[in-house]
Amino acid sequence: MNPDTNRFEALTSDEDPNDVMATDTIDKLVTLLRPNGDPVPKHWCVFCVGEHVVIKDYTFRVAYIGETAILFEPVGVTVLGKVEP
Repeated sequence: MNPDTNRFEALTSDEDPNDVMATDTIDKLVTLLRPNGDPVPKHWCVFCVGEHVVIKDYTFRVAYIGETAILFEPVGVTVLGKVEP
């Protein structure tokens, strides 16, 4: 998510696409690149399709990312470690 424009940008990585060990997670130490080839600033929020995101103590899966919208599908997994009042 580009915080200057409030729009999502399709990112690529500098890793070899033929690397068998490569995954689609953002947890790997790879350099993400913007469409213009510049590296993604570290303070940007990055989402991946298929990633699980917790919003208000409920788990969702990222189903779609467009330029100005993101679609979350409910997964329903209980957040472990949450203390009920």
